[in-house]
Parts: sequence; C-alpha cells; structure tokens
Amino acid sequence: MILNLSFLGLVVALLLYIYREGRAYAKILLAIFYFLTSIFGIVHDVTNTPRSEFMISLFAVNFSPLYFLMGPVFFLFVKVIIGRERLVQKDWLHAGVAGIFLINILPHLFSSFDDKLILAHKIVEHSEALYEAKYLFLPTLIQSTIRPIFTIGYFLYTGYYLIKRCRIKNYFVTHKVSILWIGLIIILYIFLNSASLLVLLNNLELQKTQQNWLSPTMLQICFDVKYWVYSLQNLSILFIPYVLFSPQYKKKKHTSTRAQGDLVLSTFAPPVKRVVTSTAYEVPYFRLEEIGHQIAKYCVDEPYLRSRFSLSMIAEDTKIPYYQLSYYFNNHLGVSFNDWKNELRVKHIITLIQSGKAQQNTLEALAHSSGFLSRSNFVKAFKYNTGKTPSEYLKDMKSGI
Repeated sequence: MILNLSFLGLVVALLLYIYREGRAYAKILLAIFYFLTSIFGIVHDVTNTPRSEFMISLFAVNFSPLYFLMGPVFFLFVKVIIGRERLVQKDWLHAGVAGIFLINILPHLFSSFDDKLILAHKIVEHSEALYEAKYLFLPTLIQSTIRPIFTIGYFLYTGYYLIKRCRIKNYFVTHKVSILWIGLIIILYIFLNSASLLVLLNNLELQKTQQNWLSPTMLQICFDVKYWVYSLQNLSILFIPYVLFSPQYKKKKHTSTRAQGDLVLSTFAPPVKRVVTSTAYEVPYFRLEEIGHQIAKYCVDEPYLRSRFSLSMIAEDTKIPYYQLSYYFNNHLGVSFNDWKNELRVKHIITLIQSGKAQQNTLEALAHSSGFLSRSNFVKAFKYNTGKTPSEYLKDMKSGI
C-alpha cells in the first residue's frame, strides 16, 4: 500500500515540476518535497516487507541522507509561498546536516555491490540487520535516532514560522486554503516522525529486554500512521487544483491598508505598501511567482518602449489572462500598471542620458522613443520617479550632484 502511495507521490512531484513557469521556486521546492517523501516511502516498503535482495541493495541506506532534506525543503517552500521571501545563498546551509550524513554513509555507498547484496540478504532474514551497514563516524542506529528528532524540529519551526507570518500579514483571511493545507502537512509529518521514533525506541527495548515497550495496540497505531500520512499527503493536494495547475480561486473581499512608497523596479521584489482595491478573485502565490518570471522574460526585449504598450498587449503576447495580470500589478506588486510602465521607461531614459545619448538627441526625442506621447506625461513621470524634472536632472548631473 505504501509503495503504491509513494508512486502516486512521484506522479504529483512530476505534475508540480511540469506545470511550472520558469524558475517557479515554490513549485520546484514542493516537487522536491514530494520526491523526497516518495523515496522515503519506497525505501520503507522495500526494507520492511519481503522484497528481492536486489531491490534492498539498491534502496537500503543509499538514500538515507535525503531524509534530512524533507524538513528543510518544506520550510523553504513555506518561506517562499507564505513569507514571500527570496531564496538566498545562505539557504544552502539548510542542507548541511544532509551533507554530513552523506559523508557518513560513504563507506557503504562505495562498497561493492556484492557487499550490499550480503547486507540485503541479512535484512531479508531480520530487518534489524540494517543497523550493520558500514558508516564512517556515526552508526546506523544513531543516525536513525537523529533523523526523526531533526525532522520533527524542522516541522515545528515551520509551524511557528507559518503562525508568525500569518499574524503579521493576516494571510489567513486571503490564503485560508493554502495555509490549512500547509498546516495539515506539518501535523502529518510531526505525527509520522513521532511514530517512527516510538517504533525505534520500542525496537531498542525489545533487543535489550526481549519485551515490547509499547503495547500491541500502540505499535499498530504507529505503523498505521504511515498509511494515513501518505494517503492524506498525496490525495489532499489533488483536491487543491491550483497548487498543481494554478488557476484562480475565489476569495472574500477585503482591503489592506498600505502606505505609498517608492516604486518597484523588479517584478520579483516584495509588494510596495499601498492601498489596493478589493477584487472578486485572488491569484495564488504559486501563480504570481510564475507570472513574475514570465513578465521578466517578456520585458527583455523592452516592449514597454512602444507608445501603445498596454496590459491587453501583455495578455495577448504572453497568454496570461488579463485578470491575473491586473491582480499581479495591483495586489501583488502594489503598483498600477501605468506607474510600473512609466518607471521602466524613465529608467531606460536615465540609462540613455548617462551613456551620453542626451547630447545627440533632445529630451523630447528620447521621451518619444521611449513611448511617451506627450511632454507633460514625460515630465510628470520623470519627476514622480526621480523627484526632479528632466532639465533639473541634467543640470545636477553636469554639476556632479
């Protein structure tokens, strides 16, 4: 049963990876999480049920460092999706423990396949033989004890991070389904790893005193938890289609109070604090991340320099639905489309001025070539973005201010 559910998890991981746009980190991280949990399920099934020695030699121990990535990967997913934080270079430190245990299993990893088959034969006869694997500095038993404790700690911290963010941003009002689903996964994996830890402690007591520490009923519950976790994890996501395919979903009308500030040049920057208009739809953050990457790729050719550049033009060229584009600018970036467009145009003109093009062309000519149809709109947009009129900007630049 767990084996079949694990293969379903691999299918979900594949769907998440396929239905992404560009560097959609949230979906990529979630796909990695489903891949890791599926591998864990496959290894558990292979080593705890009568399987071929060949399969056991392939899966036993070899993938164990990946188990230490489940908690960190899910935390980074929540960081991107709820915290709306970018992934930074120091996030690689979350993989540090997995790296340590990868080094630890190198003796087994690079042992001959015949040695692995001998170990697999022992595991078939008695599953506790798994603890006889060759490790560098920590025995299998210690690693098996650290893994559930480490994972429980990560999921508890992820839950704390989720609650903290929801209190600050009041996301529970606008992202209720997503947050409830994330909360479900956190609870499931705390239960799963708690059950694994209890079974491990029971096995240690059994070896020591020849008696079970847990009652037969409690042991059965611990084993059944695995089926419930894999069932709920892999089936629940199928009932939240926007996680896989990113369509819109309805939300309650709400307003968020924000103060006006500097405009956002990057389409991936956090939203500017600004008053936004209520809307009948909310585009989930999965999709907003994809839209950001699509627009960034689309803007490489500087289409915003066209005089008739509009939201409808972006929708037609990129095939992004108009309502999603409108939501992206107004509710996610916190700027109107015209402000965003004019800022990019002004930035382009400033680049031309700094490169000396203003000496060869009038400011009006530069403005016209950048998409502004009137001098008044150009001056207004330039002053809004720089705090100076074009002539003042040129004067200050010549004087070295």
